[in-house]
Amino acid sequence: MISFTTSVKDEICQKSFKNCCQKSLLSAYSLINGKITNSDKINNEIIIHSFHNKTTRLIYKFLKNQYKDVKLIVMVDVLNKFERPKVYNIRINNKIDFIINDLMLQDKYLFIEKEAMHQHIIKEHCIRAYIAGIFLVVGSINSPSTPNYHLELQFHNDMLAKKIKNILLQTFKLNFKTIKRRNKTVLYLKKSNVISDFLKIIDCPQAVFAFEDKRISRELFNNINRFNNIDISNQQKILNAGDQQVIMISVLKDKKLFKALSLKAQIISNLRLKNPEASLSELGELYYQETGFVITKSGVNHLIREIKKKYQETL
Repeated sequence: MISFTTSVKDEICQKSFKNCCQKSLLSAYSLINGKITNSDKINNEIIIHSFHNKTTRLIYKFLKNQYKDVKLIVMVDVLNKFERPKVYNIRINNKIDFIINDLMLQDKYLFIEKEAMHQHIIKEHCIRAYIAGIFLVVGSINSPSTPNYHLELQFHNDMLAKKIKNILLQTFKLNFKTIKRRNKTVLYLKKSNVISDFLKIIDCPQAVFAFEDKRISRELFNNINRFNNIDISNQQKILNAGDQQVIMISVLKDKKLFKALSLKAQIISNLRLKNPEASLSELGELYYQETGFVITKSGVNHLIREIKKKYQETL
């Protein structure tokens, strides 16, 4: 069974992107997962890697769409002979300088500054594609079935993390929290509604639906349990109160003080002895059946206080 993070990334890879948005996603992805090899100050190769097969296919497709005559080689490496995780490497061997400039890979932070932002990363839909590219590289999200909601973006570079946090706040009003973890800067969200907003921003409606469906089902289940616990607690209180009242009435009868109660209190007392598990409202209904007179819950409670007072006088 695939993780929720993988399902979100799969959905991103299945989307159709405008030409300008393709370049935005490529720029974001290559910025973090791309490496430029060079010798004697000459750029020889761009290597873009991924652990996700569908992401590799997406990046390959976008590179072919954007740069028609680019030469691409895809290589697969196995990091561990036991677990066999695959690393997909896309190697670009020509048009190196042009692609570096076009995707703004020469300066890892240039794209954030408004006055220097490339044309393909100015429009909001292109920024959304850019954030989707960031999520493909460094994003993860807990399954909504788990007790805690958590979405995070992990960065090796603190400055880049701050820039991404800033653009998410300024453009989409998403206020990510920041923590340090094992030499990484982590941006994270924990509120379910804000996580849902992020999924909407990267245009993953299926993930939004799955997330909200699981979240609502879980919260509904929790609320039902909470109400059941309240009902059990209230029922226990009613039983305890009924037992105490039965004891008080029995003591009054044993001590020949029962007749000292008002007629209404005597009727309620007898009803309580016959129905020790009944609530005050139910005692009121039984009183009506017995006498034909209506008595409210507060009226029953007043008579119970009369019984309790007379009982306390015997102590």
